[in-house]
Amino acid sequence: MYQYFDLGNHLHIPMYNLMIGVGILFGALVLERQIKNMNLKCDIETDLYIGIALSVIAAFLGAKLFYLLYNKQDISLNNIINGGMTYYGGFICAAATLISYYIIRQRNILFMLNTIVPSLVIAHAFGRIGCFLGGCCFGEPTDTLIGVNFPDGSIPFNYYGEDIKIYPVQLFESIFLFILLAIITKVVKFDKNLITYLISYGFFRFFIEYFRGDDRGVLFTNLLSPSQIISILFVILGILLYTVSKKKENVSL
Repeated sequence: MYQYFDLGNHLHIPMYNLMIGVGILFGALVLERQIKNMNLKCDIETDLYIGIALSVIAAFLGAKLFYLLYNKQDISLNNIINGGMTYYGGFICAAATLISYYIIRQRNILFMLNTIVPSLVIAHAFGRIGCFLGGCCFGEPTDTLIGVNFPDGSIPFNYYGEDIKIYPVQLFESIFLFILLAIITKVVKFDKNLITYLISYGFFRFFIEYFRGDDRGVLFTNLLSPSQIISILFVILGILLYTVSKKKENVSL
């Protein structure tokens, strides 16, 4: 919608990058508040931040690589720099990095991940606002009142070849994530943060994919998009974690 923030003197910042930065900032603030509320030891706090720093790097590379794989493009430096990104690719690589680091540090992996989830959700929510402003990850055409028009020169305009109303799926996802953040922080028990995120986001992402208009790529089959396949795996993993946690609770009674 507004791809760049004009600073004057021919200087501008891509709104997508700016909102990613805002999301990371708010994510850090949420994490810091959690650390203070839980009165965590200094060494655990340090490991949280180191793990997150490593995962951010892994997320960027993973998001780029998965995009190239989805769209069957060559993995080259030029394509990595100029190509798009996928959230799930970033999430998977970031999660693998976090888990590996916490295994090495001999930390309680579920505790660390449950602590990080609220920060992940709010960062993702702002990131989707960046997607809307930048015009990427756009929706299908619609004649409904909630449709929006992207300006001439934007990604959706160039994709469809004309000025038409489309679903603002990026904002739908952002609103969902802010609601999910409120539920996780105000309603859900701490040890169910990760489970709630995996199941809730998995279901939401599976269905919102039907309203996406950009190229969704191919993974194994054309029946479902790569993101829908991963969404199903998210839900399954969340259900498995919930089942295991309930069994542990019953044993402890």
